[in-house]
Amino acid sequence: MSEKNCEYTLGKVFDFLANELEENERTKVLDHLEDCQACQKEYAIESKISKIITSSSMEAQTSFASKMQSRLQSEI
Repeated sequence: MSEKNCEYTLGKVFDFLANELEENERTKVLDHLEDCQACQKEYAIESKISKIITSSSMEAQTSFASKMQSRLQSEI
C-alpha cells in the first residue's frame, strides 16, 4: 500500500465511523482497509475510541436529562 493511500484512509476514519462520508469516499476507505493490515490495526483502535466516546457521551446526556427532569419536578 502506498503511504498516500494510508494517509487518506486514516484521515477519513472518524468520518467513516460516523457515517459521514459520501459513497465514493466510503468505498475508497473500505477498499483500502480490506488490503492494508497497518490501516486495519489503526482502524480497530479508532473504532474502539469512537465507541468509548459515544458511550460516555450518551451516559452524560442521560445523566444530565435525568438531573434536569428532577429539578423541574421539584420546582413544580
